[in-house]
Amino acid sequence: MQLTKTDFIQYLNCPKSLWLLKSAPDEYPHGEFSVFLQKLTREGYEVERYVRRFFERSVGRNVDFQRAFEAADGLYARADALEELGGGGTALYEIKSSTSVKTDDAHNHIKDACFQVICAERAGQQINSVSLVHLNGKYERMGDIDPEELLVFEDVTERVREIESDTAIEMDQALELLREIELDRSGCSCLHKSRGNHCDTFALFNPAIPNPSIYSLPRLSAKKRAELIANGIFDLLAIPDDYALTANQTGVVQAAKSGAPIINLEGIRAFLAAFSFPLYFLDYETYASAVPLLDRTSPHKHFPVQYSLHVLHADGALEHYEYLEREARLPDRLAAQLNADISSEGSIVSWHASFERTQNKEMARLFPEYAAFLTDLNERMADLEEVFKANYVDARFDGSTSIKKVLPVICPELSYKEFDVQDGATAMDAWQKMIASNGDEANRMARNLLSYCKLDTFAMVEIYRFLSKLAAM
Repeated sequence: MQLTKTDFIQYLNCPKSLWLLKSAPDEYPHGEFSVFLQKLTREGYEVERYVRRFFERSVGRNVDFQRAFEAADGLYARADALEELGGGGTALYEIKSSTSVKTDDAHNHIKDACFQVICAERAGQQINSVSLVHLNGKYERMGDIDPEELLVFEDVTERVREIESDTAIEMDQALELLREIELDRSGCSCLHKSRGNHCDTFALFNPAIPNPSIYSLPRLSAKKRAELIANGIFDLLAIPDDYALTANQTGVVQAAKSGAPIINLEGIRAFLAAFSFPLYFLDYETYASAVPLLDRTSPHKHFPVQYSLHVLHADGALEHYEYLEREARLPDRLAAQLNADISSEGSIVSWHASFERTQNKEMARLFPEYAAFLTDLNERMADLEEVFKANYVDARFDGSTSIKKVLPVICPELSYKEFDVQDGATAMDAWQKMIASNGDEANRMARNLLSYCKLDTFAMVEIYRFLSKLAAM
């Protein structure tokens, strides 16, 4: 059975998950290939295109792309780029769409490159040097993209060789696992990880884990998680009342045990008292790409492409304004329209407002004529999410304070389910397709984007109204 680099990464994250995928694929809970992963794949090919251009400019260099290596033991790899060096040597290039060499648990580029080297050498190809090719995060596009300025070639030969023997052992262990006919399916190694790092098969291997569980506790440290697991505690109801947790974590546990939210009315009242009418509920949708799309943009640097703005007046009257950029251009027209839609009085309300603040700062840099206006927005901005971190805690939020988690609990009559655009990743994908389309298809995507963004700000309005009623009690 073949072991690819993708398989090996999955093995390192959860061996049992890989075994099920390869040995019993019909039982594996295959999810849809997410829009985010599709975007990563496209961006990888786009970066490779510029690596090809880089080498094409270099006279006399013999570089082969996507050469396959298959070892007798089952290892299989495709080298992103392989260069024949003078004197019979060979250089391997691993191409990444990131702006740095990553070595965290989720993305270990050195381990990736090491897998490629071991596979190639077991297949009979000697590798003399290894480089990671990634994007220059400080590069700012101005005109045609220059591959020499866009790309960074980082020699990682020593770092790869340092982990080679340990990685080879792990690869052999993965191959040995795949030869197993059956496997103990009680639990998997993800039990000790945070929920964001659980494998796709977590529920299958750990069916007894309740919901909510200790994995619903916000920012639970690895040490605390290990302590609870060692004591067989997974249910929030089983956590001792005197167990040391942070204030936010304790609130989630108390809410679970009481079966009702933990509400700090005084905190909510103090938060809302700082607001001044009219209230401007603001949400941006942005676009970013690995290879910069426009002049004055950088790799993975976001810029707004649309906004929704609900304006709530003191008498309860509600107005809605919106803007969607239909062309591939910087948000100068967006900033101008926003300036026309927002007056100099009243609070600006966002959810996870650090994102909107960052976009305002960047637009102020790009368009000095709107810098004073955008700076003023940031000074008047309040973050509605903050209420749900300390003053309104509900175990049904499942450890998150994102609007997608809070809204179904607070305002169950509102839902994103009916929309084609479901989140920021699908919005980004829809905008990219919209500007590449025309006619009815472009108009359909525009309507989808506007409806999604409009619900984001209307959801904030309804959550604000809910909190206002509570504060009046």
